[in-house]
Amino acid sequence: MVLAFRHQPDFFYNPIGMNTTTFWHKLALFVALTTCMPALFAQHGSFEGFLKPKEGFKVEPYVMLQLWSTYSMDHQLYNSTTKQYEPVDDRLNFLFRRARVGFKMQPYENLRFNAVLAYDATGRDVHAGTVGSTNNGGIPSVGIFDAYLEWRIKPKSEKLYLVAGFFRPQLSRESITTAWQTSSMEKSATQTYVRQHTTGVGPGRVVGVNLGGLLKSESEKVVLNYNLGVFNPSYTSNSGNSAGTHFAPLLTGRAVLSLGDPEMKQYGITYNMNYFNQRKGVSIALNGSWQGKTDIFQRAATLGADLLLNYDHLNVTAEYQQLYRQGHRSDSNEQPQSFNYISRVGHVRAGYNLAVGDKYFIEPSLMYMHFAGAKDADGQANAALVKASSGAESTYDAGINWYLNEKKLKVLLHYTWRVGDPGAAGDGAMVNDFFYQANVGAIRRGNWLGLGVNAIF
Repeated sequence: MVLAFRHQPDFFYNPIGMNTTTFWHKLALFVALTTCMPALFAQHGSFEGFLKPKEGFKVEPYVMLQLWSTYSMDHQLYNSTTKQYEPVDDRLNFLFRRARVGFKMQPYENLRFNAVLAYDATGRDVHAGTVGSTNNGGIPSVGIFDAYLEWRIKPKSEKLYLVAGFFRPQLSRESITTAWQTSSMEKSATQTYVRQHTTGVGPGRVVGVNLGGLLKSESEKVVLNYNLGVFNPSYTSNSGNSAGTHFAPLLTGRAVLSLGDPEMKQYGITYNMNYFNQRKGVSIALNGSWQGKTDIFQRAATLGADLLLNYDHLNVTAEYQQLYRQGHRSDSNEQPQSFNYISRVGHVRAGYNLAVGDKYFIEPSLMYMHFAGAKDADGQANAALVKASSGAESTYDAGINWYLNEKKLKVLLHYTWRVGDPGAAGDGAMVNDFFYQANVGAIRRGNWLGLGVNAIF
């Protein structure tokens, strides 16, 4: 007896279930069409439909440095054994507070690109009173800080742009304005709380897209700057590489009404604060964000307003942000109960330009910042469940700025002092930025005197 197997060799096998003859016929047809299609669509003469690079296009490199010398006082470290705060030595600290290398280009008439590498906090001592992480260990680490495209959708118009890449969501003037523009020595902690709340990371950068533009009156004395963004912060699990089992995009919106001299004539996602007596105008902004359920909270939102006033010599910025998260906790009967947690943060800053001859500006500057979260035990327990800050803290900054070449070269001398209240959580609780330092743990942040040079080349 002979047994016949109708099994085809492996190289005849096809997963879509058609018989062998049909399979090879269709494969032959596909190859023939692929080969012939260029000829079918060929045109006589040369193809001239591609975009032409912008005339004179070039890559523009730049360097941004903040080289500081600080002297910190009254900084304290919490001893978990003795349950007490213990002073550390007052100290002198030389550091690159911020150090950036970037390049920008405009390869096409309606397309711009910007990329920045950062090696911030190089040389920073974690027992100094200044804020931020550290970047020491022999060879400082370098990472991408910004990388985004700006596409002008409507040619020769500032009404509609698409921004895509790794950048700051358009929320909070303090967050989206560079540290080289602010008149205080350090940026207000307003940005820290907003960034942590929305992106989960201190630098506040996240991948996403943003639609924005400028809508101008005929005289350009009234300008509306608008931005709408969608981002995907991935900070909740897998070492900060995933949104976790629950996912919700971050939705953002910001609208700025500029009256008088315009704040900007060309759309962009970076902002000025000092116009060196060349602007008489005010900009009033509203902004907000929304995020649905994640592994940390049921939903989250922000709502805020900010102000920029430039009138001859006077420069004023102010900002107020409300931070909201909803979570669940079990009641006394082990039943889940929903709760809403709200904290608030804001600041006001003022500077006054004094011309020195016809070459330099001297600017005395003052800033006050305040964060207010829950201070009672239940409120702080809710804050911990949704990983939000609580307690309270305030920062004061007073100093003077010497502008040698607008924002491109500036010398600063400032004194900064901070106070904090841990609320019912008590000593050792790391409830907000005043009481916590990365790589250390529980602290009471000290005061500090700073002398610095901010430069852009």
